Amino acid sequence: MFIQRLLTILVMAPLVLLGMYYANYWFFAAVIFLLVQACGFEWLQLVPITRFPLKLVFMASLIVASILCYFFYEIWLIPGLLAWLLVIAALVGFPRSQAYWGKPGIIAFSAILLLPLFGQSMINVFALPQGKALVVYLLLLIWGADIGAYMAGKQWGRHKLIPAVSPGKSYEGLCGGLGLALAVAVAGYSYFKPDSVTRWFLMALSVILISLVGDLIISMFKRRVQIKDTGHLIPGHGGILDRLDSMIAAAPFFYGWFWMSG
Repeated sequence: MFIQRLLTILVMAPLVLLGMYYANYWFFAAVIFLLVQACGFEWLQLVPITRFPLKLVFMASLIVASILCYFFYEIWLIPGLLAWLLVIAALVGFPRSQAYWGKPGIIAFSAILLLPLFGQSMINVFALPQGKALVVYLLLLIWGADIGAYMAGKQWGRHKLIPAVSPGKSYEGLCGGLGLALAVAVAGYSYFKPDSVTRWFLMALSVILISLVGDLIISMFKRRVQIKDTGHLIPGHGGILDRLDSMIAAAPFFYGWFWMSG
């Protein structure tokens, strides 16, 4: 499994970075829009929605929500960020917390709220000065946390983080992920040369931690419906939603730092 995951990363990462180099705003926005819809399609399994008419209603709602988020992003951002913070309480209280959030309508609505927010946040980061470099930095930050956590967890993982949600994740893995991601943040600091070193590393730390929440919330939804992966498109990684779960949570907080600093 590790070799398969590694080969997938070695193939996909250069393609993603090459695509970023040549992408313009509208091409990037179109790709992100398609990724949001693909994540939504895989999210159907988490609700779950099996009847075709309801699938059409869900996907149409997601498309409309994505368009509305484009025009009313700042209105969308605050409730979206608050929703991610509420997720932490759901994670800590799992499985008892299912009594509050474990209803199909709530899980479907969470996709309608959070997936467009992720997509528009990525597009807004791209539109910032040095936007391409910032998107690449965000990708490397999340990939670093993911790889560091996987390697450290496999080697030393003994103390489980939230075993009821994701038995494979450990405190040792969390430390490994933080370590490698903060190394990426150091490299990013030397490249971007921001005004405040404190703000830069606080941003990196908060983005890394919330990315873990994104990973865990999708794991929690999958555990509720007893599936391992939301898809099988990416060898060793599952579906698109499995691969982007951390980014879905991290992107709004990453852009939020720039938005709040004016």
